[in-house]
Amino acid sequence: MAGLFKRILSKFSREKFDWDELEETLISGDLGVQLSMQIIEALQEKRKSINPEDIIDACRSEIRSILPTDSIDITPSEEGPKVILVVGVNGTGKTTSSAKLAGLLKSKGHSVMLAAADTFRAAA
Repeated sequence: MAGLFKRILSKFSREKFDWDELEETLISGDLGVQLSMQIIEALQEKRKSINPEDIIDACRSEIRSILPTDSIDITPSEEGPKVILVVGVNGTGKTTSSAKLAGLLKSKGHSVMLAAADTFRAAA
């Protein structure tokens, strides 16, 4: 998510910005079309109160208001293995997040196995 905000900041630090370019940046940041449009519409409603310099904070605020605040229980059950599927476009931090999640579960005494299904990239 930090990379997404850096891309937004690099494109929208001038006095005027292009809403289509912001939409494209959000979509390419793996937020999806529907969520990106929802964020854009909310920001456009508030556009008079948003300075271009504040676009990062405004995007963060909108994303936080949309994302669920409930935590998801990822504790493995006693009955069998628990599968956590991580999907997304290239370069969005799936591998890093998976490694951190695996480390967290291992630190709690769980047995962890990571399996890659990306057959098109040698690093995976």
